[in-house]
Amino acid sequence: MNGNENDSEDRHGCLWHRFRCSRLGVCARIYRRVIRRKVAPDRVDCNGKSTPRSRESRRRINRPPSAQYSALGEKIRISTPPALQCALFCGGASCPYELPQKRDTAIQGLYSHWVTDDILAMARPSTASIAARNIIQQFHSWGIRTVINLQTPGEHASCGPPLTSSGFTYDPTIFMANDIYYYNFAWPDYGEASLSGLLNMAKVVSFALEEGRVAIHCHAGLGRTGVLIACYLVYALRVRANDAIRLVRKKRPRSVQTSGQILCVQQFEHYILPQTAVFSSKEPLMLTTRDRKSAEFTLKQYLFRQRATLHGLEERVFRELPKIVYCICERLLKLCGCHQTAGQDFRVRNRPFYKTFLAYKLKKNKPPDPVTPEEIPAGHVTTLPMVEWRDPVEEDVERSLESVSTITGSSSGGSIPAVDIHKAFILDHQSLPDEKQKYLKQLRNEINQSREAMDKIYDEEDPMVLSGLLLEWLDGLKQPVLNREDLSLIVARANNAEHCIMALQMEDILLIEYLLRFIIRLRPLAANKKIDIIKRLLASLTHQTILIGGTFLPSGRDFPRLRDGTCSQVINFMLRMIVEIQKDILKPGRDDTDVVIPPRRLRIKAWK
Repeated sequence: MNGNENDSEDRHGCLWHRFRCSRLGVCARIYRRVIRRKVAPDRVDCNGKSTPRSRESRRRINRPPSAQYSALGEKIRISTPPALQCALFCGGASCPYELPQKRDTAIQGLYSHWVTDDILAMARPSTASIAARNIIQQFHSWGIRTVINLQTPGEHASCGPPLTSSGFTYDPTIFMANDIYYYNFAWPDYGEASLSGLLNMAKVVSFALEEGRVAIHCHAGLGRTGVLIACYLVYALRVRANDAIRLVRKKRPRSVQTSGQILCVQQFEHYILPQTAVFSSKEPLMLTTRDRKSAEFTLKQYLFRQRATLHGLEERVFRELPKIVYCICERLLKLCGCHQTAGQDFRVRNRPFYKTFLAYKLKKNKPPDPVTPEEIPAGHVTTLPMVEWRDPVEEDVERSLESVSTITGSSSGGSIPAVDIHKAFILDHQSLPDEKQKYLKQLRNEINQSREAMDKIYDEEDPMVLSGLLLEWLDGLKQPVLNREDLSLIVARANNAEHCIMALQMEDILLIEYLLRFIIRLRPLAANKKIDIIKRLLASLTHQTILIGGTFLPSGRDFPRLRDGTCSQVINFMLRMIVEIQKDILKPGRDDTDVVIPPRRLRIKAWK
């Protein structure tokens, strides 16, 4: 017995000793950590300001947000019938979200917070609170022009005021009658929306913000409202999902409540960010995507992604044309004062301007003709003289104006002459100074990572930078716009521009026609210089090098050389297409958006 008692005492003593040692060990570790912080403070940057240690900051940033409820609590809430949710989790008639504290009321009488300067997250209003607190007047004073309701009709019927005939605690016509836009997206409580549905809602928020501030609510304005605002931040600012959730929670505590809602925002990030990349690259950028497969894309894939990311008017206007190409070309034309010349208004309007293009009308009105009587036998490619597509008198005038503009600057109200655009295109961009190349790469990455960076194109003054961006975009596509099959079709039908147009894909020929119209609008510029620009664009469209001014362009890429006979045939096709475009511009009965220009003599003959 005594031995057993002694053994028991020794055992308890040992356990106590271990427990004390463990406590002392924890205290020692905490003490060492405090001392280490005092001895080794935060890093100091070049300005003398302390910055947090990188390891701790990385841990804090990389840690995903946690759910507001436990796994068991989420299961109970999701499985509880909607009729009982009010009584069990909201408090029924004494729902705290219906009677908010004063510190949580950005709008008096509503549980609300400003998440951004223009987006208000709020609990649902009621007919009584709208009248008692003069909510409409408050919305007008704050510049709120849109209300977005994420509730389903009839939900949370036992919380706060009774429901109206609309199924909500207020009549939506109250807002619409007072010049406030109203949208309702039925989203079940504790439910998860589809990725396409979230994208459509984010586009609506983006569109509504163009009119004024936006107020978003569900029941409490925490779960579904927080998810939508976080997804909008991912869509608009191209930030990570976890960062968007943290921002929403910082401004409106306890938002994005369940693990399913957190996962919903994270999945939306993986869905939308790869589609926002503008420049195709074999090296995926850190922010948009880490997947090499999604970092590269073709023209067709880019247009599909562009339709997914653009909204409203831009989505319709740029349905068949890359926005980046339009922005760069129009900026170049504006620099030399040519953006309002030569036949057509290319400003973004309700009707997409590409619908007036020759290729669009031909492909919409006539079926493609697979066999033409003018086909050239395969393997028999001859070097033809270039087509003369300008009147000799007009060419003389153009050369004279070009000479004057070179000496005195642009004669069309621009800051540079059109001949500088020609120099920018035939330049070997690989020979630019390192600083200029570094700036080009930085600008390309910024456009890929930020939607606002596209505005830098509108402010860019250097035509070398703009032409470099355009050619880099074309060169970087996963597949050339004109592949070998397209070139074979053009060579076989080069004598008939219409047959070539019908044989090419819609997105390819519309891009080619827009680039040709861009060249037409460059004035004053001699014909041989315009052909140089056509050659340089053709090299990027085909991903093959062409001899221009004694240099094979583009350099620095593993592109094969385009055969001289094929090059001549394709350029002849493009020149014939320019003639047909000019004829089409002069046809009577043009759209009101077209600009009237004096008629010119047009004829085709071979150059000698």
